[in-house]
Amino acid sequence: MTMGSVRPAERFAALLDAEQHVGALERAAISALARGDLSEAFRLVDRRCRIFPVAQARHYTLRAEIAHRSGLEAAALEDLDTALELAPDDLAANRRMMQWGDEERRQAAARRLIELDSDMAMLGEAVTKLRAGGETALGVIRRIGDNISGWVVWQAHGKIDLEIRSDVATVSHSIGSDPQHALASRAEHAASFSVPLPDASTRRVVSLALNQRVIARTAFPAPLGATRVRTIPRDAVDKVGAASKVTVIVAVYDDLDATTRCLESLTAAIDGDDDVRVVLVDDATPDERIAKLLDATAANPRVRLLRNSNNLGFIGAVNRALQTVPSGDVILLNSDTVVPNGFVRRLSATAYAAPDIGTVTPLSNNGEATSFPVPFTANPLLAAEDAARIDAIAERVNAGRLVDMPDGIGFCLYITRACLDVVGGLSDHYHRGYLEDVDLCLRARQNGFRNVCAPAIYVGHAGSASFKTEKRALVVLNLARLRQRFPNYREESAAFKAQDPLRVCRAAIERQLMASRQGATLVFSGPGVVSEVAASFARELDEPALLVTFRRSGTRLTVRDAGNGFPQSLEFQLPLEAAQLEETIAALSPSRVVIADPARVPLALARELTRQGVRVDVFTADGGLWCRRGGLDDRGQPCLKLVHGTACDCGGGIAESWLKHLTSESRIIAPDATAETMLRRRLPTNLARRVQLSRVDAFQNVQRPKGISRHGDTFGFLVVGEEPADFTLMSHLLRAMRKERPRMKLTVLGETLNDLTLMALGNTVVTGPITANELGNFAARHGLGWLAIVRRTPLFGHPLIATTFRDVDIPLAFFDWSFGRIAASQFDLAISPSRDNDAVSADLLTWSAR
Repeated sequence: MTMGSVRPAERFAALLDAEQHVGALERAAISALARGDLSEAFRLVDRRCRIFPVAQARHYTLRAEIAHRSGLEAAALEDLDTALELAPDDLAANRRMMQWGDEERRQAAARRLIELDSDMAMLGEAVTKLRAGGETALGVIRRIGDNISGWVVWQAHGKIDLEIRSDVATVSHSIGSDPQHALASRAEHAASFSVPLPDASTRRVVSLALNQRVIARTAFPAPLGATRVRTIPRDAVDKVGAASKVTVIVAVYDDLDATTRCLESLTAAIDGDDDVRVVLVDDATPDERIAKLLDATAANPRVRLLRNSNNLGFIGAVNRALQTVPSGDVILLNSDTVVPNGFVRRLSATAYAAPDIGTVTPLSNNGEATSFPVPFTANPLLAAEDAARIDAIAERVNAGRLVDMPDGIGFCLYITRACLDVVGGLSDHYHRGYLEDVDLCLRARQNGFRNVCAPAIYVGHAGSASFKTEKRALVVLNLARLRQRFPNYREESAAFKAQDPLRVCRAAIERQLMASRQGATLVFSGPGVVSEVAASFARELDEPALLVTFRRSGTRLTVRDAGNGFPQSLEFQLPLEAAQLEETIAALSPSRVVIADPARVPLALARELTRQGVRVDVFTADGGLWCRRGGLDDRGQPCLKLVHGTACDCGGGIAESWLKHLTSESRIIAPDATAETMLRRRLPTNLARRVQLSRVDAFQNVQRPKGISRHGDTFGFLVVGEEPADFTLMSHLLRAMRKERPRMKLTVLGETLNDLTLMALGNTVVTGPITANELGNFAARHGLGWLAIVRRTPLFGHPLIATTFRDVDIPLAFFDWSFGRIAASQFDLAISPSRDNDAVSADLLTWSAR
């Protein structure tokens, strides 16, 4: 049964079934698009693009199609860019990009389509586009069964030669012009071909050439043999200690500066170690300066230089080098790395810590799982002296440690001879140098070897020096091949990432580095939405800042740099590690401490800090300074005492307790004018004088956009945080809207405690997670006519609220904790915080009917 033949009731039921929901969203969006209901189609596919499991290229392409039909060209191109980033070989995305993109995008899409597409009409457009860009000859080579097939178009006189080269023989075919060819009208000459692929046990390279100029070249790997699964060789047990001979292999193609750094550090690192050899591979570099650098380096008697007449790519270059190293262990080293002194022997010692270790990977600034300080992130390459310092600390604090990993990382991969003899070299089933290292390590595991990280060694890695912006596309293409060969790899990698066993090793290094963060500002907060405001505040400070966050009801505390510097892995279990936390704070000697969440930060901490002479400021992100419930009474209704500025008896004397610990130098910080108003209403005059606005300035001097108007008839509700009281209010408002305006479309912007429960109310879609930088075009894309911020309790300086107020150009409703100070538009609705849920519903209905 097709989606079009499914009854609306059945479609609705599938959308509300948690197991069917994801697939039902896509099918319902396609059905709505077929009906011409662009608004409904967009709302459905937009949610699919935001929720788990992570959306695929086709979902973004579908959203792009809807945006294009709706006249939102910039949004359509943005989605196509995302689709092609996720799947560079997505046919539908490339077809649309060639039609809708700017000249650069169209050329890139056309080039991909001649490799991907089989539709001659679409290929004709691609050929025309590329010819207009200066291409005079184009060709495609494909393997279909036991044949090599494809097509070629060319302008100049001459013949096309098809050559199939293997290690055994070379076979050539001549291809003549075919005037009847489907592409003949697009170029002077066109032809198709299909020839047998000769049998071979080695790699085969097929090329098309016009007058000896290569038009296209494709490599086909050797046939896959049966997977070999062997036990670890017996003599490996006797080798625990260190390898006698180690060869470092470096394949070089591009990037003179990175290669120079690498070879200088490598030469210094092996100086005096007679058991280390280096094999450099010049993979037909086009840069004469690099060729001269390699010649100069090869003057070292322990360095051997191999030169490729043609570029073989990373896999081919490394495998050629491996053939020249019949014995001893091997290190595969990228040409954009910076290695520390003694790294070879230190890696070797880790490799022989146990007989079943096959590969070893060090820590790095840019090493996927082994990245420091932020894992799975390309952290910046440090200066040589800073990298050496981190390496020295790592060697001291992580001595003797090793951590098992699903696979190793090829920027610096130590491989024992026992492992290498079993698994062989790199697999040439991967395109141009990504994930072939993972494949080797997974084959090592199949054969009983372990892949480990040596957290006592730190190697710098610039990353993507050769491929630059192509990296994402190459990884995506190769990942599909890797999953075919190792179906469980994705789950194993996700589990390793979630468990993060290297965190302890990173934290050990960070504790030693903390002295360099002396004088930083510490910003304390609890979990949840207030921590987001605290993070925004910390990032905007002129001075270095660290975020200290209490989690799990105060039993766990994390310390993170406000940016992407260190620390990123420090955690303390409380009260068990309270002493270590005190030592860390003492080592930091903070210039000041900012308490951003007084309702959740222990008051004892303030006593200790003020005793040490540290300046303590209070940052007002919500109503927690006065009320532990944040502004709700025990029935979940607005706390009128908080609204009217009288003493709140549910707060346990929070304000009095915190404020009496402030010194004469302390400040009370307001993130925006709304918070400032609240503070001045509630504080005595002597304390009100200390109130100052922070640089996180959501409303002061910020006006609502000019030209506020509706973009459609959909009513939007913005979710900020996941407070139960806000979910209750949201449910109440949606029901009221559905009762009074049953045909009105309702869109909830954000993620709620239970999205499907709200969608079950009918005519309602919940988008899923959103970010502040997306809000500017949300109204147009969703056809919103009105937007209400559903945040019942005070929340000041939050990026979502600030951006909504500043950038969203439709009528806006919000709870006004500034009590009239906010410069709202005449079309906006400022709701008194004292209004109960029924009154708020009535206010919104009346407002939206104007």
